[in-house]
Amino acid sequence: MNVLILIAFIIVLVWLYYQEERSHLRVTQATWIVVIWAVIYGSRPVTEWFGQAGGVSISESVDEGNSIEALISVLFLLAGCVVLLQRTIPWGTVLKENSAVVVFYVFWWLSILWSDYPLITFKRLVKEFGTIIMALVVLTELIPVEAVKAIFVRVSYLCIPLSVILIRYFPEWGRVYGGYDKSEVMWVGVATHKNTLGVLAMVGAVFLLWDVLECWRKGNTRVPRVPLVPRVITLGLCWYLLLIVNSVTSLLCAVIGSVLLLALHLTSIRNRPRRLELIGVGVIAVFLALDSFVDIKNDFLNAVGRDPTLTTRTEIWPMLMQLQPNDWLGAGFNTFWAGERLRISFEKFGGIFQAHNGYLETYLNGGWVGVVLLACVLVAAYLQIRKRLVVGAQEAGIRLVVLVIAAVYNYSEASFNKIGVLWLLTIIAVMQNLPTPVSLSTNSRARH
Repeated sequence: MNVLILIAFIIVLVWLYYQEERSHLRVTQATWIVVIWAVIYGSRPVTEWFGQAGGVSISESVDEGNSIEALISVLFLLAGCVVLLQRTIPWGTVLKENSAVVVFYVFWWLSILWSDYPLITFKRLVKEFGTIIMALVVLTELIPVEAVKAIFVRVSYLCIPLSVILIRYFPEWGRVYGGYDKSEVMWVGVATHKNTLGVLAMVGAVFLLWDVLECWRKGNTRVPRVPLVPRVITLGLCWYLLLIVNSVTSLLCAVIGSVLLLALHLTSIRNRPRRLELIGVGVIAVFLALDSFVDIKNDFLNAVGRDPTLTTRTEIWPMLMQLQPNDWLGAGFNTFWAGERLRISFEKFGGIFQAHNGYLETYLNGGWVGVVLLACVLVAAYLQIRKRLVVGAQEAGIRLVVLVIAAVYNYSEASFNKIGVLWLLTIIAVMQNLPTPVSLSTNSRARH
């Protein structure tokens, strides 16, 4: 019976993908590279699906990595480069329009010079470059906003229902048991951890809601009515997973993103970012006022099963800062968790591999310079998005939503400079609109 359910899902998925191809005629086949990339780096490593064990020591498994996974990363990098080389792109304009992002990454490449482990820093930068390439593949599509929508709807169609199937019918794949007596269950679905599954569900909830709202608001005839049903069903499954996986940060970000999307679809707010800013400032002021009188923050944390230390996160943060080798420049790109520091952190803090705070993580790897450059990227992106909201640009709303989600998510988790779905979306959101490649424009005119 379980196998039949899986087979039925595969058949329905193929049909849905066929319908998606018909619905997005202006999205090229190259976007499937990004879909596969997002599925792999948003779920679990390919080798884990085939039961390959990792290294015997924590230093070896994290520092040295997995040769098969490294090969897969290189293949994605090469495939993305081939796509971009086939498109006539004015790279000078691209670099000029995204100067904040360029400086940010130049700094990370320079961090090889002061890193304690320059080879590890180099390898992780090469792997990170794959995220940039995937983002450029999306942004150089004829209509990037339609491409990014199609990509993450397709990712959701695969990962969300499959996660529910694995959790319910294939517990050896969809659940992880922990604790001293292996009685504590964690719902992981297609991922390896509840927080990773939470990100997939959060992204699916936001993008599917955005797609449905866009179809209804515009009366969009390009999207047939039939696919709206599986969109709504998958959206419901996203919220089902968010409620059961116990990933509070993802749940909170999904709520914030959904509310913001609904607000941006109101005619009184859509093209008036100042009103949205005033509402945001007002909500924060009311929250701080209530918190000073009735401690609403701790009441909320208790209601969702969290303590004021965010599950000991705030207690660990000062200890991690004491291991910082260079206050101004940091340890090097994603190299704080390497070598001796990795061993000390693993033994002292119970096996953590990240600071569970994206801003602190940036400080540990890039020092204060890295934090300032990250802030410049986020502020520059917001100012550009704000301008595009005023003129009614189609993609401005979803870019703002992604930017806000990333900013909130990284308070208690870390996604900045971490290969995955949320960081890919963040890169897409912060980069400026790129000129349409001449090759794609020509092909489009020829098709019509």
